[in-house]
Amino acid sequence: MTMNGELQNGFAMHSGAFVLETHSPADIARTLIDSGRQKEPFYVFDMDEAHRRIQHFKSKMPRVQIFYAMKSNDSEYMLKLSIASGLGFDCASPGEIYKLRQLNVNPKSIIYAMPSKTAEQMIYARDSGVLHTTFDSSYELKKIKQNWPDARLLVRIRVEGKSVYNLGDKFGCGHDTEAIKLLDEAAALGLKVVGVAFHVGSACSSIDSHENGLRYARALFEHEAKAGRQMKIVDIGGGFLSDRTDRIDQVANIINKALDEYFPDKSVQVIAEPGRYICDSSYTLYCSINNVRKVIKDKEVVNMIYLNDGLYGTLRYNESWHKVKRYRVSTDEETLEKAILWGPSCDSTDRIMENFTILLPQCSPSDWLILPIQGAYSFGFATHFSCLPMTRTRIVISSELWYKLKDSKVFKTSDFVVKPDINEPLPTTMPKVITENITTDVKSLFLLA
Repeated sequence: MTMNGELQNGFAMHSGAFVLETHSPADIARTLIDSGRQKEPFYVFDMDEAHRRIQHFKSKMPRVQIFYAMKSNDSEYMLKLSIASGLGFDCASPGEIYKLRQLNVNPKSIIYAMPSKTAEQMIYARDSGVLHTTFDSSYELKKIKQNWPDARLLVRIRVEGKSVYNLGDKFGCGHDTEAIKLLDEAAALGLKVVGVAFHVGSACSSIDSHENGLRYARALFEHEAKAGRQMKIVDIGGGFLSDRTDRIDQVANIINKALDEYFPDKSVQVIAEPGRYICDSSYTLYCSINNVRKVIKDKEVVNMIYLNDGLYGTLRYNESWHKVKRYRVSTDEETLEKAILWGPSCDSTDRIMENFTILLPQCSPSDWLILPIQGAYSFGFATHFSCLPMTRTRIVISSELWYKLKDSKVFKTSDFVVKPDINEPLPTTMPKVITENITTDVKSLFLLA
């Protein structure tokens, strides 16, 4: 799924990142809305915010190398920023590997972190030059032996945590007896296991989960050492929440202490796969309102607000940190009332943030809503149901960051607009009107009067 529905070399087409000398990303959105020229919803991607997140992660866990989980946001500019920042990549499909190879990413900087793969997927990764992958079953080892025997393997163990999405239900072997059996089987097959991987789940709020995973990994390292085999990589996965920067500080303290205790040998390579933490807060959705209805539900006044993006678009993934606020254009009323947000489709299940109470001032069709922290999984989960268009994105970057990136080999001169017209609306997503070639001679054609 692409961000704008238009592809060029596998990426959504953009007019280039606006280089901002004095304006902020919020200024750009405000100018667009106030001009009255922008009719459709749009995202603002703040490249500086993603860059700040990358640098903050590095500063808090200096021993941990970032392998960006590109499934969270695989837009061209997010990937290029990650490459320019010196990150590796966590891939989960041949399509993701292909995108990175298009951008000339060294395949040695990619881990195919998918424990269950088809033979064809293994062969594609192998032929693309990728070396590292994960496994969690005996059958997977047999497939690897047949199709990718030179792969460098990491055993994926199950680590439980309080997460929005608990990946342990699907992936990961038991961290003791089951993992040991798999390690011994891999050795018997002549396969090379170089490390241990785990993932605490997407948006994990259990700050001790990574510590548990490192403790389990230490035991497996010791088992391999006793067997005369050496492992050298620990992959602590992702799951880092994006809503508060202080939360990553807490988790980092625990991870750093656990690394000192269980892996004091600095020759052991430690990698992590953050995705949401890097990209989520860098995207803000500005959504236009196309209709408002006031109804009575359970003896309470409720405003039914109809938006131009929804569950089948980029708003499928909604959690408690996805706050909604009104951007005032014509309505001055400040009294908060309960609201129900509906997407633009014909489906009655197209309700946004259904499990949360939403309180908003009275809105009108000329108002806009602001939905921050929308950069992770929004576009990846989007569909083209009912031929609805994909919300477009205005990319912005500060002049300071632009100076750092513009001469890198990753970006082209055409990737940036140095003196942009900030009043310029994004291209419409409306399809072309077709008036010619109207068929009138087809038999059994029903025509409306």
